[in-house]
Amino acid sequence: MSTSSRDAILNRLRAARRPFEDADPTPDGYVPVTVQEATDADALLERFCRELTGLKGETVSVRGDAAARKKIVELLNEHEAAAVLAWDFRHIPVKGLDKALETAGIEAVHLDTRDEFRAESLALAGQVKVGLTGADAAIATTGTLVVTTAPGKGRLPAVLPPVHLAIVTLDQIVARLEDWVALQRANHLETIRQAGNVCFISGPSRTGDIEMQLVIGVHGPGRVQVVIKR
Repeated sequence: MSTSSRDAILNRLRAARRPFEDADPTPDGYVPVTVQEATDADALLERFCRELTGLKGETVSVRGDAAARKKIVELLNEHEAAAVLAWDFRHIPVKGLDKALETAGIEAVHLDTRDEFRAESLALAGQVKVGLTGADAAIATTGTLVVTTAPGKGRLPAVLPPVHLAIVTLDQIVARLEDWVALQRANHLETIRQAGNVCFISGPSRTGDIEMQLVIGVHGPGRVQVVIKR
């Protein structure tokens, strides 16, 4: 294609995309979809817990690593979980959690589905009752967990077992999704660029049929529990 032909085509496209003369100008700012007036840590914690509870999720707030370890073991014992499908512990913000689970007799299963034993690994994962993960952030106004995947923090623990147990810290709670996106932009989107995928988890898996009957836990965990470490 000659340069003159290419320019002619581009000029026609530019002309077709020219805005209408009577269109409103682009706004300088946008009205937020969700609103959170108070942005101190306690207010964000309260809002996150309230929103997630409204979505049939469960939350518990604890102070310090020792209390977090104790609560996690308690929850796993309540689920009669002899094993958990877990992220690498360096991605779960509780010091000494690996030793606490070992002492409690709970096996931490870390899957590698990229080798020749993929079928066997997936079969084993399907028998585990609880997935144990951290999170990248928690969104207060929607009760949402932001979870990116990368080496040591795979997708399966958050979506495959019947129970998803996530651990977050108080400083990971942000007011709105837009705030988290702004933080990523300030960091040149490095976290997103390096992630295998980005998941937004707002409570247990749910679906509705044509008769508007809501069913929980069809395509993923039927229970989502979040331990917030202060």
